[in-house]
Amino acid sequence: MPSDIEPALTIGAILGDSDSKNMAWSRQINVLSQKVQNARQDIVSPIRVNVVFHVDGKLVPNEFLGIRTGRFSKKQSKLMIQAAISLDPVEDIPTYLHRLLEESIVAAEIYARKRKLADDLPELLALVRGLDQTP
Repeated sequence: MPSDIEPALTIGAILGDSDSKNMAWSRQINVLSQKVQNARQDIVSPIRVNVVFHVDGKLVPNEFLGIRTGRFSKKQSKLMIQAAISLDPVEDIPTYLHRLLEESIVAAEIYARKRKLADDLPELLALVRGLDQTP
């Protein structure tokens, strides 16, 4: 079981550029990250999940589409999930990020089930589904 010191869910970002589009995504990812930090108190999960949003850009273009599983640390019981963000216009960025976050948790559940780490991750899904989506 993961340590109580480490949070059950964390969010990170990799920006592909430093232009205004990437900065707009970065600000909204930070808002979502803060909401997760405020909501994750007392959340315990059989594995910890780190969702990293990859914002496309000229300097560091995305090499994948959608969501993919990254590295799993058995020692830390921590799984990285990567979510690609293209620079196509999005009408409602907070809702879009929230959907990607939920899809990332579902991907983590699939990974955990396949490797018999957990049947599912209801604590994390409940946390994400309970987040306020307003900026």
